[in-house]
Amino acid sequence: MGKLEFYMDVSSDWWIKSRTDESSVKKYICEKFEYDFYPQNISNDDKSILLDKLKNGKFVYEFLPEDESIEENYSIWNGKVSNQPSKKLINSRLLINF
Repeated sequence: MGKLEFYMDVSSDWWIKSRTDESSVKKYICEKFEYDFYPQNISNDDKSILLDKLKNGKFVYEFLPEDESIEENYSIWNGKVSNQPSKKLINSRLLINF
């Protein structure tokens, strides 16, 4: 298993309250990972290895605030180009690296 990274959704309010207590943040990540079966797309063996790393604090995390991306789509109708932007909201989350 090489370098892995996962994203875990968290609220901005939770982050503001918890960010100064690293042990609390790491405990939360560990609990969410273990009890919510997060992430769900890995094997039980790999999950066990990751849980061990989490419990031993062998990971780093970074808070990524809510973000909005704009995707631009164009269409041509009767010789006229129409710009159709669409917004996509990305929830605030933690980036977890092993």
